[in-house]
Amino acid sequence: MTSAEVRDYVLWLRQAKKPLRHARTRSAATAGQVNPVTRKRNLSDVYETRTVRHSNAVLRSFYDYFIERGEGPLVNPVVLDRSGRRANAHHNPLEPFRPEGRIRYNPKLPKQQPRAMSDERWNDLFAGLRSNRDRALLALAVANGARAAELLGCTVDVDWGEQLIRVYRKGTGAAQWLPTSPEAFVWLRLYLADLGTPLEPNDPVWWTMRRRDQGSGL
Repeated sequence: MTSAEVRDYVLWLRQAKKPLRHARTRSAATAGQVNPVTRKRNLSDVYETRTVRHSNAVLRSFYDYFIERGEGPLVNPVVLDRSGRRANAHHNPLEPFRPEGRIRYNPKLPKQQPRAMSDERWNDLFAGLRSNRDRALLALAVANGARAAELLGCTVDVDWGEQLIRVYRKGTGAAQWLPTSPEAFVWLRLYLADLGTPLEPNDPVWWTMRRRDQGSGL
């Protein structure tokens, strides 16, 4: 493969349609359109820009592997575009290296606007919840930004005065106190009141809707 063939390959990906196992029926009208609720773009019938860039990265790594083994070409045909200068030419030894130079024929990623939920949609979502447990869980997740596994795994270890909740970080398992909104603590207190009996210090916070002597933590 040559650099010109890499260019032709990218041009082909930009106009080719993805093979589908079945023809689109109900989703044909929404393919490539933005979902009005989630503000997320639906998958289209053509290859996305990120797919093309990922394909180029995989292809370059493939040739790098065989070049290092001495079994491939002398020069990687998937070349980097460094604008005539060497990558990290003026690198400060006190700072970490930064990846410089992009694949020459990579298409540019479009600038994306941050997705947000309107107040009306948020009110509809919150009104659709059926229990104070679900309201407290959603309010805490939005307020402190903890991972789902971290939030679901927390125990009854809450600092009501400082409005902090302790979670255990994913991977390291280290404990960390996260600030939470006053509204989330209101829903949390209402949920704990619904349980009827107080929880022990090491009990999980979140329980199924069945009785605790018959159910289990989430």
